[in-house]
Amino acid sequence: MDAVHELQMKINDYERKRMHYERKISRLEDDLFQRNQEIIRAKFTILQALPELNTPEKGPLVDIVRVPGYLNPKMFEAACLNNPSDGREKEPMRKDRAILDAETLCNEWRSKTSNGVWELYIEGPEEGEEEDDWVQVEAQDLLDLKEKYGDELYKAIKIAWTESQESTRTGVHLKPWDYDAGRENINRATCSTSRADPVPRYENQ
Repeated sequence: MDAVHELQMKINDYERKRMHYERKISRLEDDLFQRNQEIIRAKFTILQALPELNTPEKGPLVDIVRVPGYLNPKMFEAACLNNPSDGREKEPMRKDRAILDAETLCNEWRSKTSNGVWELYIEGPEEGEEEDDWVQVEAQDLLDLKEKYGDELYKAIKIAWTESQESTRTGVHLKPWDYDAGRENINRATCSTSRADPVPRYENQ
């Protein structure tokens, strides 16, 4: 019995340490995301103040990827294809179903991140604390998506939501874009920080 009790004590100690480090990692990830949010806010504020830094428009079909909060369907396809199947479907059928699921999922989250109604954070009880202790927690549907489809899609949706919020706040509807590289041109949005003239401050910052 002593050996069993000692083993149980070790298991309990391991679980306490595991939960401690998981909470610590979660806090660090939250801090990192908050810093990313600050960078995004600064970028949109600069583009609001200095619109000449932005890339000229080429047209709605070409510029779709420049829309703040844009979510790439290919990312959803990859997440759905990587999601383990129950093994009862043959591979071609599994791929077809994954592509259909990805389209539905992409449309759902595009709507949520851009409709101005869905919120990334909600009020909820702090885990392990008293019932009366309420804190901001991430929306449960986003946490469910993270558990099922992984971190990459989860993080992309958080960034998309932040960009959509900042686009609404500042009126900046397109991001600077490097068409040759096929990606956002960060330098165009940030180069003004080296100028001598300060960026004007706004009351709604």
